[in-house]
Amino acid sequence: MSLSLDGPRGFFMISYIPLTFFGIIGVVGLAFFVHGFVNRQKIYAAFTDLASSLSGHAGRSAIWAYPYLSGSFEGRPIKIFFHTSENHTVSVLNLVVEMGLSSQDRLLLLQKEGFREPKPEGKERLAEEVGPEVPVPGIPFDVRSKDASRAQEILSHEELRRDLSSFSPYNQILLWDGSLIAGKQFEGVAETLPESMLATLGRIGGLARRFESLASKSSLGRSDGTGNPQPVRQGS
Repeated sequence: MSLSLDGPRGFFMISYIPLTFFGIIGVVGLAFFVHGFVNRQKIYAAFTDLASSLSGHAGRSAIWAYPYLSGSFEGRPIKIFFHTSENHTVSVLNLVVEMGLSSQDRLLLLQKEGFREPKPEGKERLAEEVGPEVPVPGIPFDVRSKDASRAQEILSHEELRRDLSSFSPYNQILLWDGSLIAGKQFEGVAETLPESMLATLGRIGGLARRFESLASKSSLGRSDGTGNPQPVRQGS
């Protein structure tokens, strides 16, 4: 016996299919939201624990927002926050560390492989604020700076080049007027736990010391100019 979809039975079946589909989508969406919310709570708890050892504090703009942390590590002011970067098709959540250092040099390192290519308008703003690309072979980053010769001088040092080879997972490293800002794609709650985060701060602190050792006297005495990039302190 064949099943007829004529009449009320057919109307019910046709209506039931899209309702079921959207119901499944709704359940999946809710599950993702709950999972993300729980992870944010875990990160906030981890940052709160970490803040006590960094003479700092953890915070967030709203209970559903990604948290941030500010404090001091080995005498250096630090900020840890999340930032979403976008290209033509996808967005990526990045874990970002900003650390103070004694250097007024200005350069940007962008990951050669993986996600990094900004939208066209972003590339125009990048060139205007940070500078054009500077040819520096032998490191896992593309380089941008308004002072090409200074950037090439800094990045010619073998010790720094070795240090940078271990930072290849980072999609960008910005050295700018007394701050070192390093960001990488966020991979999970585990990397925000205090032990892991302190290890990350130690590596970035080592890179900061290396940049400081290469800071020229002229760079240390340079006054602030215009066009400073403004890093986002906190993701939502």
